[in-house]
Amino acid sequence: MTVSGPDRSIAPPPRLSVLLAAQAPVGIVFRRGPSRTVRVIHWDRTQDVFTPGATFRGRIYTDRSDISPDGRHMIYFAMGGAAWAIAGAGYTWTAISEAPSVTALSLWGPGDTWGGGGYFLSNDSYWLESDGNTSLIRDNAPLRRETNIKNRTFPSALDRDGWINRSPTRWDTLYEKELIHDWLLRAAGEPRRYELEQRGRAPQPCPNWEWAGWDRNRLVWAESGCLRAASLEPEGLSITSTLIDFSTTPAPNTAADSTSSRAES
Repeated sequence: MTVSGPDRSIAPPPRLSVLLAAQAPVGIVFRRGPSRTVRVIHWDRTQDVFTPGATFRGRIYTDRSDISPDGRHMIYFAMGGAAWAIAGAGYTWTAISEAPSVTALSLWGPGDTWGGGGYFLSNDSYWLESDGNTSLIRDNAPLRRETNIKNRTFPSALDRDGWINRSPTRWDTLYEKELIHDWLLRAAGEPRRYELEQRGRAPQPCPNWEWAGWDRNRLVWAESGCLRAASLEPEGLSITSTLIDFSTTPAPNTAADSTSSRAES
């Protein structure tokens, strides 16, 4: 008997992660795939229109990145590797850009993965996660860096966006977000694992979800290369709609911000 193995000619679906602006109906989708290639895509959440932005050669740590409440700016932590190292920064860096560009208005070079990244405190201020290795390369963003920890309004972007920290330990993270009809969206661990739970009922694991969030009056999530949405009713999710399938709709190249080297320009 011949046992056939997996069809290696079929490419795995791209991995997706999303940043949602808190005060504007826009978002940023990070489409990862093929390996070490990230496409940054602007999402108009009013019409569900997706506009390709920069192509990044390397890795963007989306859990250490953020979008400003008005959707205008993005702070991101990246690893470019030896081929895309930036002079003065090394293989990793933190940058602030105009979303969905990756061209750095402000740029810091931690050179390792211990420090780096940050989040916005308002439309014109931000917190930088820095350590003794963080060094400023340039600062041209029209934003103010908050350096006094006492003035840091929220300890993280998740706290700022209404997630409640239920983490039992520093290393075992657990966050919950209260939705409508007594539903909770829960995110645990890293990479995050999601589940839905209505108070008084058993949790509903969502093992295929790579990212999930609340978009005004609907639940949105990413799975299997698709971005999906559904309203949340007392009895559960309504009919699910696929907003876009990035497995069959590759983001085409554009002239602007073609590679991570633009972070230097």
